[in-house]
Order: sequence, then structure tokens, then C-alpha cells
Amino acid sequence: MKNCIIIHGGPLSDIGEKPHHLNQLYWQPWVKSELEKQGLSCNIPAMPDPWFPNYKDWKSELEKGPVNASTILVGHSRGAAFLVRWLSETKQSIAKLIMIAPNLSTNSVNSTLRDFYSFDIDKDIQDRVNQRIIFTSENDDLENIESAQLLAQELRCNVINLPSHGHYITQDMGGNEFPELVEQIIE
Repeated sequence: MKNCIIIHGGPLSDIGEKPHHLNQLYWQPWVKSELEKQGLSCNIPAMPDPWFPNYKDWKSELEKGPVNASTILVGHSRGAAFLVRWLSETKQSIAKLIMIAPNLSTNSVNSTLRDFYSFDIDKDIQDRVNQRIIFTSENDDLENIESAQLLAQELRCNVINLPSHGHYITQDMGGNEFPELVEQIIE
């Protein structure tokens, strides 16, 4: 059965109140609602410690799934890097991978965060994932634009550039609706 799992990104640092439900911010709840109206199951897990993510902890959360050949995985920023690493290491086949403002790097001195980003991209993902899509914007941070360019090249992704969407957060997008993403998930 076709399902969608959305993995949120993470703040640059511990932003205070715990638990901080990043899975309930920005466009994620709106997209989930729209997908469910279309009859598509959608899960947005609250990934543990998003400010200093541990790959093994995130992997355990994702694998509560289900993740199978009919699954659509969507990752925002750090969540996109996580999904590329997970697909590189597990060799899982899925229907579609959608990356939004992907970020593949950190300059943090925190070793846990540096480890999270320490992996090689498996170019064979393109053989196991039917569709690979990246959403970018010309006014995102340079490191995210460069990450998107690298992923597009390595994985032969379809790139969708939405002007003035920044890092695809509410203040950059001017709201929480993201119909272009819903269209790509449903299509």
C-alpha cells in the first residue's frame, strides 16, 4: 500500500522548550492533511533530538515505518540528508524520494552532529528509487543550494526551483501551504 513519510529538518541549536515538535511546524501538517484528503496515509514522526541528531536514533524512528517499495519519503533540510544516508546504507527500494532544501553539511564542533553528516552518497539509489525530486530556491543559503546541486548530479534528480521560497519555512514561503509538494507526492 502506498504511504508517505515526511522527515523534518532540525534547528541550528537546541532552541529551548522540550519537546519541540518540529514535525508540527511549517508546511508539514498542511501537507499531511491534504494527502489524507486524497486517501494517502502520511506519517510525520517527531525525530529525536533534532538539534543534535543521532543517526541510529533517527534510523530507529524511521524504521517504525512501514517503509517499502510503495513508500514516498520526503525530507526537509537535515531530514533530506538523513534519508539519503539511510537509503545509501540500507539499499531499500522506495517509490519516490523528495528532498526539500537539502543540507548535506555542518560546521558544528559537535561530534554527534558531524557524524550524522558523515556518509558517502550511494549513486545506485537511482536504481532503487523510481523518482527523485529536489525542491530548491535561489534565495536559500548557499550550502543548501550547493547540496541540492550535488544531489541532483549524483542521483539524477528532477529539480524544481520555486522562486523566493528560501529554506521552505513559513517566514520564507509566506505561509504554510505547499501545493507543489502535494502535487509531486500524488503524481
